[in-house]
Amino acid sequence: MSRPVFPFAPRALLAATVFALAACAQSNLAAPPAETQPAVAAPATPAPVVSQPVTAPPVDSQIVRVGLIVSLSGSAAAVGRDLLDAAQLALFDFNPSVFELRVYDSGSNPVIAASAAARAQAEGVRILLGPLFSKAVTATADVMRPHGIPVYAFSSDRLVAGNGVYVAGFFPEAQISRTVEYAVRRGMFRFAALVPDDAFGGRMTAAYGDSVRRAGGEVVTNRFYPFDTDGITATVRSLAQYDARAAELEREKARLAGKTDPISKRALERLETLDTLGDVGFEALMLPEGGEQVLQLAPLLAFFDIDPTEVKLLGTWVWDDPALGKEPAMLGAWFAAPPRASRLRFVDRFRDTYGRTPDRLATLAYDGVALAAVLAQTVGPRGTPYAAENLENPEGFAGVDGIFRLGANGEVERGLSVLEIGRDGPREVDPAPTSFEQPLTN
Repeated sequence: MSRPVFPFAPRALLAATVFALAACAQSNLAAPPAETQPAVAAPATPAPVVSQPVTAPPVDSQIVRVGLIVSLSGSAAAVGRDLLDAAQLALFDFNPSVFELRVYDSGSNPVIAASAAARAQAEGVRILLGPLFSKAVTATADVMRPHGIPVYAFSSDRLVAGNGVYVAGFFPEAQISRTVEYAVRRGMFRFAALVPDDAFGGRMTAAYGDSVRRAGGEVVTNRFYPFDTDGITATVRSLAQYDARAAELEREKARLAGKTDPISKRALERLETLDTLGDVGFEALMLPEGGEQVLQLAPLLAFFDIDPTEVKLLGTWVWDDPALGKEPAMLGAWFAAPPRASRLRFVDRFRDTYGRTPDRLATLAYDGVALAAVLAQTVGPRGTPYAAENLENPEGFAGVDGIFRLGANGEVERGLSVLEIGRDGPREVDPAPTSFEQPLTN
């Protein structure tokens, strides 16, 4: 089976997108049923949901009904609205004649999500796209699994994947693996990690170690920092072996001080400009956090003489942040992310259409609807377009975020680019693959 490609509409059509979407919504998009809207605050301890009998609206035998479940109420409503609007862009692009998208509100807790999933199942959806949060995914999956209805979730929690649930979010483990593989290809073999002393740090350290070993490198040291300034400073100082290297510098200066030959004098003059002497022991350093945390860590690395021209900093997609290009210690750092060009086109188009910048997860809904629309034209071995044999096409699919394929374990594998931080923003240094002909690291 050839890999379906999800195209963008030509730029000339963008001015008409708002009006076209209105027509699409009338013909292909159903509003959220009133029953899925939360009427009261959720109880402190969610009670089991008991599905009430529902009379499903009639479905034309030629129509493939698909459900989209996103948060349209509660604290995540803004993200949910972006996901919904991205889904409408996909409807506009494909305008599938045998396809109906019904929208459900996953609300703010798993009880509401499970109730919405029960409504979707009763109304005959063949696949459910969403929800976003892992607890809501578990709740909806409990409803859908007994009926053999697959769930294409927008979560990045691998623990909820499998047994009919495909997790389409962006895994930091895969991003780390992609960057490590590129670093080894560029001749780096000694790796270190500087991670928070919490569950996330432990998870990233384990993934990093596995990636380095697969790529043929060695993790020479890991450091876990606490969440206080003094503790972070002490951890970076230890990682840099600053005291030992400073002592080595003093010993070398003392050795040269009594010599009068020109070579020794020049060497001593050079040493007077240094703070430490000797190698830190690693060529690449992984920092999985972004935002204010990495902006606190990066200057400390330079202060304790971890030279960014000698040690390559490695991170994840959270580094796609213009603020990092203003920090000298971050210049030249690498991170992995979905292909940049098509995503930027999508963001521009979304902004032109809706007048706002979408959440970075909005592309998940676009690609999910596009996937469902493409497969709606097919019939699987069990009489459904969303049989595992169709969804798990080993050649994969091409979307806004590059190529991706659904695995039997429920994880969605992606082709990622490697980007380098610069003063004017990230630039691509290693493009994403365009096919799954060669195995991808995950």
